Amino acid sequence: MFVRALGGEHASLGIGKQVLRQEDLCTIEYFEAPFTKGIVHTLRASEIELVALPEQTRVYHFSKSTGAWEIGRVLDDQGSQQYVRFPNGLDLLLPVDEVFVRWSRPIADPTPFLGSRINETPRFADGRSGFVRSIMAQRAVTMGMSALASSAVELEAHQIEVVRRILQDPVQRYLLADEVGLGKTIEAGILIRQCVLDCGDDALILVIVPDELVAQWRGELDSRFFLGHCLDVRIHVVPFTDHGRIRPLLSRATMLVIDEAHHLTGKCAVGDGTLYAELATAAPTIERLLLLSATPALHNERGFLEMLHLLDPDTYPLNDESGFRRRIDSRQMLAQIVAGLVPENILYLDHTLDQLTEHFSDDHLLQDHVVALRSIAYALPDETDPELIDAIARVRAHISEVYRLHRRILRHRRRNIIGLTPDRSGAIRVDYESSASARLYKAAEVWRFEQTTIVDAEPALSDRLRVFFQTLDRMQQYACSGAGNIGILARQSELVGDRHFAAVVQILSSEEAFEDRASALVASIKALLTPRQQFVVFCSDIETADRLAKTLSINLGVPVDRHDPGHDNWMAFNRDSARPILVCDRRAEEGLNLQGGRKIVVHYDLPFNPNRIEQRLGRVDRYGSGDAVRSIILTCRDNFYETAWVSYLDTALRLFDRSIASLQYLIEETARTLASALFREGPEAIIDLESASRGKDGSIAREITALDQQDALDALSAPSSDTLDALSDIDEAWREIDAASSGWIETNLMFSRIPGQGSHEQHASGTLPFCYRYETQRAHTLIPLETFLIRCSPAIDSSVQAMLTRAVKTYPVTYRRRTALGREGMAAHARLLRYGETFIDGMWDLSQNDDRGRSTALWRYFPGHQSEGAVDVFFRFDFIVEPDLAGACAVLSAADRLNVAGRAAVARRGDMALPPFFQTIWIDQESDEVTDKALLEKLDLAYRPTAMGQGGRDFNLNPKRWGKLGRLRLPQMTDWPAMCGQARKHAEMILRKSPVFVESLSTARHRAVAVDHGRLGQLRARADRRNDPVDEAEWRIEHDLADAINSGIIAPSVRVDAIIACFLTGDLTLTAKLDERS
Repeated sequence: MFVRALGGEHASLGIGKQVLRQEDLCTIEYFEAPFTKGIVHTLRASEIELVALPEQTRVYHFSKSTGAWEIGRVLDDQGSQQYVRFPNGLDLLLPVDEVFVRWSRPIADPTPFLGSRINETPRFADGRSGFVRSIMAQRAVTMGMSALASSAVELEAHQIEVVRRILQDPVQRYLLADEVGLGKTIEAGILIRQCVLDCGDDALILVIVPDELVAQWRGELDSRFFLGHCLDVRIHVVPFTDHGRIRPLLSRATMLVIDEAHHLTGKCAVGDGTLYAELATAAPTIERLLLLSATPALHNERGFLEMLHLLDPDTYPLNDESGFRRRIDSRQMLAQIVAGLVPENILYLDHTLDQLTEHFSDDHLLQDHVVALRSIAYALPDETDPELIDAIARVRAHISEVYRLHRRILRHRRRNIIGLTPDRSGAIRVDYESSASARLYKAAEVWRFEQTTIVDAEPALSDRLRVFFQTLDRMQQYACSGAGNIGILARQSELVGDRHFAAVVQILSSEEAFEDRASALVASIKALLTPRQQFVVFCSDIETADRLAKTLSINLGVPVDRHDPGHDNWMAFNRDSARPILVCDRRAEEGLNLQGGRKIVVHYDLPFNPNRIEQRLGRVDRYGSGDAVRSIILTCRDNFYETAWVSYLDTALRLFDRSIASLQYLIEETARTLASALFREGPEAIIDLESASRGKDGSIAREITALDQQDALDALSAPSSDTLDALSDIDEAWREIDAASSGWIETNLMFSRIPGQGSHEQHASGTLPFCYRYETQRAHTLIPLETFLIRCSPAIDSSVQAMLTRAVKTYPVTYRRRTALGREGMAAHARLLRYGETFIDGMWDLSQNDDRGRSTALWRYFPGHQSEGAVDVFFRFDFIVEPDLAGACAVLSAADRLNVAGRAAVARRGDMALPPFFQTIWIDQESDEVTDKALLEKLDLAYRPTAMGQGGRDFNLNPKRWGKLGRLRLPQMTDWPAMCGQARKHAEMILRKSPVFVESLSTARHRAVAVDHGRLGQLRARADRRNDPVDEAEWRIEHDLADAINSGIIAPSVRVDAIIACFLTGDLTLTAKLDERS
């Protein structure tokens, strides 16, 4: 009887046969192939279960009538016997002792199958070969980063570079520090998907995010990275505040991702700091760690130290804050030097290079770069000279890699990434007048003046400041919901006084100021309301936002969506550019993704916190956006606080023309002093602030210069577009991927393609999503349903509709990236069929375990062919060449880093140096390579099972024909297994000596040496500079890894994926004997 292990290491062996039981011990024999001995294991009865072979299971049976092994498909397992269908419609009921099922291990080499005359129809060989070639080409281009290829994201060079660096590092602990809006979440999503692909069921990923971002993260992981089936099972997205869920998951996590990680550190840490302490304790034991934060280190030294401590606690201990501050301060000199390394500074480069020579004489690789740059600069080339630009880039890149705060900080700057985020095109200022606002301003000023003249200790100045700023903040909201909390303060006469504050509350309670401002808002939008133009309206107060949505809808006669974090109805605004207006309150200022298309951000109010306004613009001004982003700012001429504040925001900060995200700590410090200044001086305080801040010598310009210089040390150089170009070429060739995959999946394995909704032309062109369906009728899919469900379960549609129709099919899929990213694809939630997608990976795994298409033999009658004897025998070998990584894995094992992430990292590093390739070689019966073009054309013809125009035809060598072939007494059949083995040996020798093979290895070797020279030189310089044992150990491991991978390139792994024997003859009489019906 057939059994399988319930768990443990034996579960991966698949189905075996129980051949003996002694009490509780069962002897299980696993069948690898007819020409090998069974693999025997002893298991307890409680560790196994009986198995009924599913329909379509491939089985082996030795036929006494033909004297050969034959392969059939199970139609029904009846326990002690199986009903099996063999080729050509032969059905047999066989006892279990005569039925054998291959175990689940892949076929290492199909040559012995052919030597044993075990082969399938050539139809399978053609289909499988195309599929394997396509997958290997995708793997080569992506360097093994399967998650990158199979995610529904736009491919961008800087994101590919970040993902590549991390996935080729055995220690995957990084701070993703790209500037705001460059797509850190996309990078993290790809890395999370790769962890799931690498670790499978062993993955447990904890994603900790701000509370308001939970829904967005879950949505992105589902829609872009197709990980919805993993949510709450293997991927847990948990808010900062849910400590109860975080604690038990930390101890089991294989990957930890923390978005907006700065929220957990420094003075402004969320909660009481206990979460950070628990993270710091658990982080060292977690295999993969990603922190996402764009905050700079300057003016945030403690918070940044705490983030780096999570990555590397030994190098960045929390009790050495003073040392960390000194390290940042000491970098300022280098930062100023780097600031001068620009092509526009060609006349003064000598001075800059002299400084590098003087201060960093022990950094030998840097000095090599300096000498090269100096020789180019000596000729005073134009600042646009490519050699000059490249030489400067090499110096800057080296300094960034060696002297950044930590080599696992990955940061791209907007200025180095052109065209991915939109510019800000300024603000349209809408001035209006309001008698209600004038009265309110006057009343507030009278009350403020009264409060500033109080000399008694009670109420305390801090209390009066707090009340004043709360009142000013409410004034700026132009709310329709009354005085709010200010009304409560009015009852505390000992704090606010009586008569003057009551006047302020009375005016705030009126709706007149709201109505004046709402009228100005309606008029401003109406003037710009054109087709496809969208407006995002921000205001602070929830009730006011509700009222504005109704007011705009009534007055403009257009659909108005209202953002609500508890529902997703408002998402219609994102999906349909014909819906012109979205109204948001303060809850939408963080976490919302509203990029794309033509959008104007409308600021109904302008809080006295520029960081909040920056956050608003950041919802639209992001990676993947469309046109430049404009703002509309409403300004009441009768509110002098507002007119001064608008001028400061627009003129000094230039908030509506550029991102000020990097200025957040300067802004926070300014805000802390602004409240008391406003209390003392009124609007004049803002005017003074603007005067001190603006201009090239102002505080803002000085801060930007200091930040730029520090950032330049940590920033990555502009990424190469080579990988992006190669990936884009693959995407452009989606029709070829479709043809190669469908030839195997549809034509051979008999899945059917169910088209989606759309026109006939669209279906024909393949530009609409479709589903693959498992067929159970006459044209039955040729793999067991159970196997399909196990191998491809995440890709199978489990919706209620699918269950009701009893259809077993995939989710909507597409081979075209543009379709996956387009409206139809997003609406259908279509997955992208690429290397790394669950269905495609499932088909690949099946193809490695299945013998179909691996071993093929045919008789080819070709009229006019002149054989040396009665027939010529040729062998085709399909080889897969890839780096041998045994040595690299041994290095990781010695360093105690041979975990799943480490093993996958060296595999990807090997793929980068030597992209795996598929090579076909034909050899003749003398073991010489076939190079004659006319002969190769005959051999490469597709399988011809029926007679062609000139009488040519092919015959699959099934067991009966093998028997007839033996009776023909051909000399090649004297020792057929030996001939096949000899052909295999000589084919590999020919491959290893071939010019293509030798050139590929040479190119790979030079590529690896060049990359290693840069990487190891940078690590050596870093270790020498810091004199840190951790850096020294890192260099040693990388050095040994580089040597091992290079050795694996020089002597790569060569394996046979498929073998074909072709008996080529022009002898019709001999062919007729082979085709006789007897």
